[in-house]
Amino acid sequence: MILNKRLILKREEALGVEIKGITVPALMIKLDENISIDENINQIEKKLSNAFFKGSIAIIDTGNMKIDEENRKKIEKIVEKHNSSVIGYKKSVKSEEKADLPEINEKKSLKIINRTVRSGQRVEYDGDILIIGDVNPDAYVISSGNVIVMGALRGFVHAGANGDETAVVLALKLMPQQLRIANYLTRSPDDTEEPDYPEKAYIEDGKIIIEKI
Repeated sequence: MILNKRLILKREEALGVEIKGITVPALMIKLDENISIDENINQIEKKLSNAFFKGSIAIIDTGNMKIDEENRKKIEKIVEKHNSSVIGYKKSVKSEEKADLPEINEKKSLKIINRTVRSGQRVEYDGDILIIGDVNPDAYVISSGNVIVMGALRGFVHAGANGDETAVVLALKLMPQQLRIANYLTRSPDDTEEPDYPEKAYIEDGKIIIEKI
């Protein structure tokens, strides 16, 4: 009987929200399909209370769970409460359903590029883009939303390409040949030193501001 209780306990402990670092400062928060959305939200609240996660950006992996707008707002509010921010959502799609899915155009849609974008390559997406790798010189990244590069950004980047002046560009090493947000444009100086900290570019008072994160 004691052995059975231990086995049950182990199964219960295996359930729950998973929070994994993709690379600093990005987190993947994977919801558990075996528990309710309210239990998932409670676990996110508990786990994000750790000071280690403060100042991070997060992707919510909903798996096959259907999350309505009200619960999305609850999740985002909790993440923001702990000085983090949600940049998008990722979900699993059964192969037989893919052909019937409409194109996703909502602002929170996210395209994840799990590789370096090499010279001459071009990435375009109507939504936010997360690149887990570098953007090499003469590579192009164009997004209607935000652009987050978990590596060195040395090529051409255009965030808010449809005119969204609230879009941001974030990179662990921000050294673009050209950086555009909406209709604003800037370039890195030729003699710029390679930064050893992540930076964020955004529009404020009619100009592009670049600041350390």
